[in-house]
Amino acid sequence: MKRFFGELQRRGVIKTLVAYIGLVWLVMQVVEVVSGLIDVHEMVGPTTVIVFACLLPVVLYISWYFEWHEGSMRRTVAIDSGKLQPLGFFSWFGLVTVLSFSSYLGYDFLTNIAAEKAAEAEGQSQIKQAESIAVLPFTDQSPEKDQGYLAVGLAEELTSLLGRSEGFRVAASRSSQILAEKGLPPVDIGKRLDVETVLTGSVRATGSRLKIRVELLDTETGHTLWTENFLRELKDIFELESEIGRAVINLLQDKYLEAGSFKSLSSTSSTDAYVMYLKGREEYRKQTTESMKQARKLFEQAIALDPEYAQGYVGLADTIALLGDGPTQFGVLANDVSATLAEQNVEKALVREPNMAEAYAILGYIAMIRSQYEGSLSAFDKAIELNPSLAVAYMWKYRALYNLNRYEESFAALQKATELDPLAKAGQANLGWELSRRGKTEEALKIYQQLINDFPDYNMGYEGVADVSYSSGDLSESVRYYLKAADVSPDDNEPMFRVVDVLLELGMAEYAGKLVDRESDDYKSFFLVREGRYDDLFDYLEFQLKVHPDDPYLTFEYAYYQLMFGDFKIASKYTEIALSNLDDDFIYLPHLYLPAMQNIFIKKQLGETQEVIRALAELKEKISETDQAGWYHMFMDYSKARVYYLESMEESSLESFENAFENGWRQWWTRFDPIMKPLFESNEKARLLLELHDEKIETEMQETLLLPELQALASPAQDAY
Repeated sequence: MKRFFGELQRRGVIKTLVAYIGLVWLVMQVVEVVSGLIDVHEMVGPTTVIVFACLLPVVLYISWYFEWHEGSMRRTVAIDSGKLQPLGFFSWFGLVTVLSFSSYLGYDFLTNIAAEKAAEAEGQSQIKQAESIAVLPFTDQSPEKDQGYLAVGLAEELTSLLGRSEGFRVAASRSSQILAEKGLPPVDIGKRLDVETVLTGSVRATGSRLKIRVELLDTETGHTLWTENFLRELKDIFELESEIGRAVINLLQDKYLEAGSFKSLSSTSSTDAYVMYLKGREEYRKQTTESMKQARKLFEQAIALDPEYAQGYVGLADTIALLGDGPTQFGVLANDVSATLAEQNVEKALVREPNMAEAYAILGYIAMIRSQYEGSLSAFDKAIELNPSLAVAYMWKYRALYNLNRYEESFAALQKATELDPLAKAGQANLGWELSRRGKTEEALKIYQQLINDFPDYNMGYEGVADVSYSSGDLSESVRYYLKAADVSPDDNEPMFRVVDVLLELGMAEYAGKLVDRESDDYKSFFLVREGRYDDLFDYLEFQLKVHPDDPYLTFEYAYYQLMFGDFKIASKYTEIALSNLDDDFIYLPHLYLPAMQNIFIKKQLGETQEVIRALAELKEKISETDQAGWYHMFMDYSKARVYYLESMEESSLESFENAFENGWRQWWTRFDPIMKPLFESNEKARLLLELHDEKIETEMQETLLLPELQALASPAQDAY
């Protein structure tokens, strides 16, 4: 170190440093004096300081190699040789590196200072570091209260605009609107949506003039962070949206956006087209068949008023896509027709505005309509790239990934969708279902209970609780919630059918018979087997097979009951027929795998050892895939118990059966299961567990009998459902 400082002194580096500091001080004095005499730009002082500071490393580096001698610069001789050495590659490389690094630092500092001063001049310097926001529907303050479409539409546009900002999570408009309609205060809405800030305001239209007031609130403290009033012409609404969005970003993010740098992508030159578009959005939000038809007409009128209106084409494409005849659509158009028409309109939108995230999301949805799930993902990813807060893109991506059996990725997309849009009913129902099949029953119940609280007239919340209760072995509770689901959705037969299923599971055929027609083809075989009328059961199924000889599900049902209560040879014959016609999705259900296991059991009884080994290996691979997908259910434990017993692994089979029982396994046919029956007969612990299992079913039956909802529904005066 001593030698190094000696070398600095010999080369004149320290002397140069002192002289440089003196020069800088002198120049700064001159700048200060001049600034006081004349009006100079506010950046002169900061620029001078930064330039001199960044030049210092360069000056010191040069002074290491050169010295000032008798009025001219000359090279400094090396101390070891006493001779001048030519500047080599590394010396020049070092000079370029120091110069480049100093220039970069200077530019970065100057840019940041300029942005800060510009923000201060506009009153938009950062007042809070926040990474999340919700835009609430604006209050309609028009005298006639007929500007609701404008108030909500403005909030939707601002949500979409802010969603494009990287690193800024924006809650979906739909959730904000639902909570606002419930009358919650803005701060409470922000807390429910788990955002740090809330943007709210009011709008009043008088002729073509708009009076808009905006207010930015801190969710944690409830304090107002910023408020502003705007008086503009309706034709300037898009510039105003951009101005408000830019102000919010500047106030909450550690960056500064210059005026004109944050533009709305949904602008139109026709105010009439914009109004027509907002009215179309108002109809679209109602999500009924008639409202969607009306929305389509309004979007078409908006485009007629301005054929260059990209957002109008997007709205029209979205509506037409949802008018298809798929299970989650409105059934007005054939799917191929709706997909083609929607695609044509999306392409028109992208020609006019190639960076609209919503357009790419709809392209992905159109691909899903056509079952092109792999192809849809690139469109969804592009939409998310352009707008990381676009909840619907994540929701549709979840569906596409699920159909591709990419379950963990699909679950992650669903979680993101519900984070952005926590009051989306379908999203919450799907999240509850995904959690429950992963064995996270407490989390699933919390989701479903919140769904019931938010939407007491929505049946899926009740059905969700019922499904989780059933899977947990709480059969009486499942009956109670299926009945509630049937009450809030009387046109949906599924909840009542599930009530009947559980009642038959509990051996309550008499009660079940009061709720459905026990002679119907949907239920006759279930009533016959639960009442122990096996001869009548086989006669009925044989007749049905003559009527429907090509029905593989009916064939398997006949083989299944024959194996438990009838003839082994008949069961063997019809199992083989069923398996030759059943698709893999039925054979390898994620829970029971009934046909595959039944086939293995029969082959084992027939002594076909090699076939049993092959089929067991294939079945275990399918179960392993289910495990890897994160699925968990009591049925999985019972399935493993059966597989282990088929492999003659009695202890492992017993352990899995015990796990299934503890996790809620309550199936009436367990005692008659031909695969497990030898274990129950030969193993004392297995026999005791089976007795406990049957006692639990009896307890659940007694508790179900006490349900007042069931008593009222199944009274003698009650007609069949």
